[in-house]
Amino acid sequence: MNTVKKFLLKREDVFSTLIALLIAFGIIAILLMSTGRPAGEAFYYFIKGAFGNVENTSNTISRVIPLTIAGVAFLIGAKCAVFNVGVEGQLILGAMASAIVGYIVHLPAIIHLPLMLLAGMAAGGLYAFIPAWLKTKRGVNEILSTIMLNYPATFFTHFLVLKVLPMEGVVPATPKIDATARFATLIEGTRLHAGFVVAILVVVFAYFLLNKTSIGYEMRAVGANKEAARFHGIPVEKRMITAFMLSGALAGLAGAVEVAGVHYRFLDQFSPGYGYDSITVAMVGLMNPIGVVLSATLFGALKTGILDMSIYTEIPRQLTTLINGIVVLLIASKEMIRSSFSKLVRGKEEFKQEKE
Repeated sequence: MNTVKKFLLKREDVFSTLIALLIAFGIIAILLMSTGRPAGEAFYYFIKGAFGNVENTSNTISRVIPLTIAGVAFLIGAKCAVFNVGVEGQLILGAMASAIVGYIVHLPAIIHLPLMLLAGMAAGGLYAFIPAWLKTKRGVNEILSTIMLNYPATFFTHFLVLKVLPMEGVVPATPKIDATARFATLIEGTRLHAGFVVAILVVVFAYFLLNKTSIGYEMRAVGANKEAARFHGIPVEKRMITAFMLSGALAGLAGAVEVAGVHYRFLDQFSPGYGYDSITVAMVGLMNPIGVVLSATLFGALKTGILDMSIYTEIPRQLTTLINGIVVLLIASKEMIRSSFSKLVRGKEEFKQEKE
């Protein structure tokens, strides 16, 4: 019994997250049944829409790619006590920079594609330097500054595709990038592209950086306790700037990968909120690079599966948006669920002693 208890307590983060998800889907089922819609049928079409065939699975994975990269981007900042809520703006600027390099510059594919991705990373990283400098040099709260900086990025790119780099069409967009700047399609007829490899490399990079390097150790030390890290000679402000710019660079990379693998140009308002979702993806992934992949898969499935659920069960799109919100809300309440889980496993007396 003690062995089981130790196992559960050691992994209480994982179990509390799973419980939060189960409660979320339970609430969704009750909500659907209360409006006269069969919950079983709705969930069937949700799973079918996300993973029902090769095409649907491939399209889900194509959504997982930017969510994974953006989730890792937020995670790296958060590990160093830097809460980069500006991933969306950095992602958008990265997409724009990569699209410009993609159609203006003409080079062989072996140079053109990496250069395009680097342009996206540079744009995102440099934009992230603004809130990094404001936080470390002027003490400006990074949550406020990064949220506000999402708006200039959005309106600036909107202005560019409307007035400076317009292409004829219904949706404002840049001209299409050269074929040499595009990722290869892995499965013909789907949106799954070779950017999948980039997402895997980003996860491996983040894991290696945070767990196997001295810089990663220092970043985590700053995230755990800034004053203690400073006392031990760690350059706190320098590591925070490094984390911020790395976070921004990966956010820009997420945008560049979308341009190179899916749209082949910058489309105005192309992101369905990947940058904002990155926060929840990182939280559900327990601030772990491997966990982010699993979390991104869940949210990628939500984005694709909910469409089929809406079409085949005639559930209004407003309700599908509410479903997504319920999942996010329950995940945000994870700490409360974790406390209850710990009390249940330990027993009331042991839990009370632990708190005291």
